[in-house]
Amino acid sequence: MLANQTAPNPDLQRLVDDGFHVSLEGPYLVIHRVPYVTKDRAIGHCSLISTYNEHEVAAGQINDHTVFVVGEIPHRDDGVSLQEAMVANPSPQIIAGRTAGCMLSYKTEPLNVMLANYYNKMTHYVRKLGSYAEAIDSSANLRGTGSFSARAVPSVFHFPNGSSARAGLEAYEQKLELDKVAIIGLGGTGSYLLDGLAKTPAKEIHLYDNDILEPHNAFRFPSALPMDTVFGRRKKTDVLTEIYSQFRSGIISRPERVSEANLHELQNFQFVFIAVDNGPSRGIIANYLVANGIPFIDVGIGIDKISDAVQLHARTRVTLITRDTAHLVSTLPVADDTDEAVYGNIQLAELNSLNANQALIRYKQHLQFFTDEVRPNVINYKCSWSQCVTQ
Repeated sequence: MLANQTAPNPDLQRLVDDGFHVSLEGPYLVIHRVPYVTKDRAIGHCSLISTYNEHEVAAGQINDHTVFVVGEIPHRDDGVSLQEAMVANPSPQIIAGRTAGCMLSYKTEPLNVMLANYYNKMTHYVRKLGSYAEAIDSSANLRGTGSFSARAVPSVFHFPNGSSARAGLEAYEQKLELDKVAIIGLGGTGSYLLDGLAKTPAKEIHLYDNDILEPHNAFRFPSALPMDTVFGRRKKTDVLTEIYSQFRSGIISRPERVSEANLHELQNFQFVFIAVDNGPSRGIIANYLVANGIPFIDVGIGIDKISDAVQLHARTRVTLITRDTAHLVSTLPVADDTDEAVYGNIQLAELNSLNANQALIRYKQHLQFFTDEVRPNVINYKCSWSQCVTQ
């Protein structure tokens, strides 16, 4: 009978029973107080952090063989650094809320045995580091009673992103943790904006659109919609909220048109995407956001028929407006061109998704997630040129 029944599976229980101090923290498994040799040939204690995936536990095969070290780069007992032999990345980075000094990558043969479970993986590294510590002090690896703890890590997602954890992107993605973001207009481009934005850790994403979902919308939405949904006469925002709420929390349906009557609702948003195809509505919304110092991106696509060639001349536009570029609001298309616009009757999902992804990249640049050397205010893409022109 196991002495301690707190761990969630036998692999982690074995670590506890062997005297290790174990914690599960969201997508990370942490082994605390692991002895190792510092650069001064002293015995130190570090934490080893591994990405953790319940699916891999069930499958009996772990995909990631690396661990992060919260501590110095480990050394051998003779003072030689293990950087060349074991360190895959010597750069400090934030992992599980801690500063990891390096990442270790040290495989054994056969590799499938090491990666059969988390017990094998973690003890593989503990034994390697501990062997050098024991050469200096034979009591270095003495352990008493193990322990297990689990710390719930708040997340909008219903399951962890193991790939981001493995890549050490925790500190990077924290830049995307806005409290409230809005998408106004959930047509072709707006729905693709939601698809990308939903995969960021923004806490609330509010969807504004009063339109009913109709069959033609299915040709420019991400993924595929069931038949009963396509013909169900439901609000777009309700349908999209239902779909993306399977993936995360914080998707909020606002099945209403943004007008002067409810503009005040935008007051507390940290960022807004405008994806409407009505010029006057765009003007009302954009001017309110500028007046209240709320940064936003306005998107748009344009299509002209080249009748003689039976071709389409296509283009996209992304305009980022902040407090520093408020003057650009006067450049936005605010005329009522409903009668002249032809793109409303043409299904071009690739153009909508391109426009949305350009906007999402610019948004992440604004939040300093991506590098931004040019800092364009306006990005125009012309299909016939296969080129982006920035201003």
